[in-house]
Amino acid sequence: MMFDKLKPRWSHILVTLVLLVIISPTPIPQPMVTPIRSAIVALESGRPDSALGFLETALAFEPTLEGLHTQAAEIALAAGEPLAALDHLEAENSLAPPDTTQACLRSRALLTIGNTAEAANIWKEVNGTCPKPAQFLQDLAQAYLVEGDLTAAQSILEELAFIDPANPDIRVSLALVTATITPERAIQHLRLANELNPYGNSLALNLIRVIENARPADDRSYSLAQVGQTLARHGEWTSAVWAFLHALDLNPEYIEARAYLGLALDRAGQDGLKELKAAVNAAPTAALPHIFLALHWQAQNQPERARQQLEVAAHLDPTNPAVAAELGAAYTALGDIRPAIAAFRLATELAPKDPRFWLLLAQFSTANEIEVQTLGLPAARNALALNPDDPAALDILGYAHLLLGNLRLADRLLWRAVNLEPCRAASQFHLGLLRQAQGDLIRARAGLEMAIQLDRGGPFGQLAERVLVHIHP
Repeated sequence: MMFDKLKPRWSHILVTLVLLVIISPTPIPQPMVTPIRSAIVALESGRPDSALGFLETALAFEPTLEGLHTQAAEIALAAGEPLAALDHLEAENSLAPPDTTQACLRSRALLTIGNTAEAANIWKEVNGTCPKPAQFLQDLAQAYLVEGDLTAAQSILEELAFIDPANPDIRVSLALVTATITPERAIQHLRLANELNPYGNSLALNLIRVIENARPADDRSYSLAQVGQTLARHGEWTSAVWAFLHALDLNPEYIEARAYLGLALDRAGQDGLKELKAAVNAAPTAALPHIFLALHWQAQNQPERARQQLEVAAHLDPTNPAVAAELGAAYTALGDIRPAIAAFRLATELAPKDPRFWLLLAQFSTANEIEVQTLGLPAARNALALNPDDPAALDILGYAHLLLGNLRLADRLLWRAVNLEPCRAASQFHLGLLRQAQGDLIRARAGLEMAIQLDRGGPFGQLAERVLVHIHP
């Protein structure tokens, strides 16, 4: 928060305001003294918004008091009011020639309102003499990243890495930006990012591996696409977008990269439909673009369109268990229960050693309370056998037993699931249902309320709210 950035300068601002009241060369009228003193108290108690209001009251009485507008501008920034800060700086400039302090405040205010270019220009003019330059540069780099100006962001991050070479966050940011532009140059930064983290950095290590593995191909577009896929697997969707865009700049016919770009845009909160359709049209016999287009339609709550794409993908890639599972989800959304069962079963047949697909089958069966004894329970047992310490598998097996009335076994399994992962909303919800079935309404309420807290507005939170209405302790 901007207020946190102001804290180290409290003493400076407070001293200035106190001196203004005590030793001003000209007498300060009482109507100004009182609000200035109130501003001092507000700053000391951590209320910059109130302090700003008191200073503006004082300035309304005497707007030509030199120096007070500058203090008001700095407090306005701390209060999250950059436009007010700019107004006070303009007022100060009308009273006296601008100085470095005002230029630094102006650059911060302009950066806050999104005028990155002018903020950077002012920063260059003062030649980095502002207080806390590293913080401003981090904010400036982030602004460039938001605007998609990776070259400018990379330059700022390199400057930051020189100023603070042991800062792991700066080194990671620099490594990720560099990896999406020139992967080979990123390796040194990635190694440092891993070394600076006492627990290591799995993303950095994975990126080093894919970059080095891509070197023999001598194809930067391929290397960038591999970087993008790795970033996507780690949930770094915005960075993945940059990598895929640069890969396509080098090779516009790179269909896989275009399909991944569409997916990454969707996951980054943008719209990847154009890129996904382009990938499907360019390679209609490739399964991947159809799969990603189906994921787009699923996210848009259009299961029929998703089903159409997934059926094409399943025809093109009939041995892919992920396609079968996604098709099962699409059928479920459409209410086509028998085809959904067949699709989820097929996924487990295609990958019988992968617990994820057994878990999906068990979750489908228990969520819909369909064939729990013959379908959901065996699937849950298989999921747990393949991954004995998985809270999700313990939870779904416990819930299956709850649905079948095996309360003692359900208790043991659900309790273990919650102990392994207390913040898992599904487990808390199912444990709450178990306590309700056991007649322990106080503990039932506790579990359901926890599920609501962990998944407010989500599916389990909403289910818990509906159940809780009928529980009267």
